[in-house]
Amino acid sequence: MGVATASLLGLTLWGQAAAPQWKDRAEYDLVESIKKETNAQTKLGLLQSWEQKYPTSDFKEGRYELMVGTYQALGNAKGMLETSKTWLAANPKAVQALVWVNLLTISMNDTSPASLDAGEQAAKTMLGLMDDTFSPARKPAQVTDDQWKQQRTGTESVAYRTLGWVALQRQQYEEADKQLVEALKRNPGDAQASAWAGTANLRTKKLERQGTALFHFCRAAVYEGPGAFPQQTRDQLRKSFENNYKNFHGDTNGMDDVIAKAKASPIPPDGFKLESKDELLIKQEEELKKTNPTLALWISIKHSLAAENGAAYFDSTLKNAAIPGGVDVGGTKVEKFKGKVVSCDAPKKAKKVVLGISSADMSEVTLLFENPLPACPDPGVELEFSGAASAFTPDPFNLTIEVEPKDVSGLPAAPAPAARKAAPAKKAAPKK
Repeated sequence: MGVATASLLGLTLWGQAAAPQWKDRAEYDLVESIKKETNAQTKLGLLQSWEQKYPTSDFKEGRYELMVGTYQALGNAKGMLETSKTWLAANPKAVQALVWVNLLTISMNDTSPASLDAGEQAAKTMLGLMDDTFSPARKPAQVTDDQWKQQRTGTESVAYRTLGWVALQRQQYEEADKQLVEALKRNPGDAQASAWAGTANLRTKKLERQGTALFHFCRAAVYEGPGAFPQQTRDQLRKSFENNYKNFHGDTNGMDDVIAKAKASPIPPDGFKLESKDELLIKQEEELKKTNPTLALWISIKHSLAAENGAAYFDSTLKNAAIPGGVDVGGTKVEKFKGKVVSCDAPKKAKKVVLGISSADMSEVTLLFENPLPACPDPGVELEFSGAASAFTPDPFNLTIEVEPKDVSGLPAAPAPAARKAAPAKKAAPKK
């Protein structure tokens, strides 16, 4: 179990009580012995003794701080958390105790409802105290204005990070993304928050958020500064990002631009949009409806067949139906498809001719003839055809269409019948 650290804060509360006083000489001597003790376990015992003997000490805020630090040295996260909660019970505005509850909520990975509620409450309470805690009047003299502002920003990032993580555990994915983005605005080097934001967007299962998910995963993979993942983890994230980018977008076009943007910013820039291969296909279809309605119709059919429910679509819509069937596409009735020959099932007497429609080398359609053709058309020859869809296989993708020769143009002409040889002339009968 990891033990969180609060190194980003400089909120030392020791001795901030108004005119603190020792109860007696014995308390002073006890605290002096605690300050000199180097053994963490022994120091914890002395601190507990101080707490028992002087529960209302003017220095109890500093005592809580020392106890949390000692539990941290012992690797005791539970002790840190319980002490922080006790601290807050005594002083609900103890920002450093709130910071510890925030950090420990995540590092202890306790996803019980009670723990998530406590973490959320600590984060919201802490954010509500920021104006007072970091008011100019409270700034220590030795701290510059920029340092004071940085401390506030760092403290806020802890709170937003906790809210994002809590929402992620509750499966409130859009809320998680919202809070994690706020954390990243304040701490751009938080690679773990980037990875969580990627997961939150991915799990929404909304198409429009998948590109954003890829951006955050990319950021987690390519960020190299303070707060970055170890190199081995980054390499794994980079490989996963590249594979998922290609699966989502359809190719690697635009990937370098996304990587450059992710290196430059922890959150997607305004207007960032990564289109899926389906969205690109829809765009192509719309353009093709104007320029090539026949191909547009085929791409639409192929897209439906290639979908998860493609087999059901074939059975309910295409099977035994006339295809293309005069469908209206952009004001044009498509009566025949066009495809280029890829192969035949035999060089002669072929009954199956495989065509590519989207591309000349894609085996997308098989024309099935009842009677064998006299010869296979040469590869690359364009055929125009119509017929009835009779079978479909998703892997490898292929749609079988039963056709009649009269409905297919471009087939090689049947060889002309051989010319009959003339019968030899009969010799004249000899004269008698």
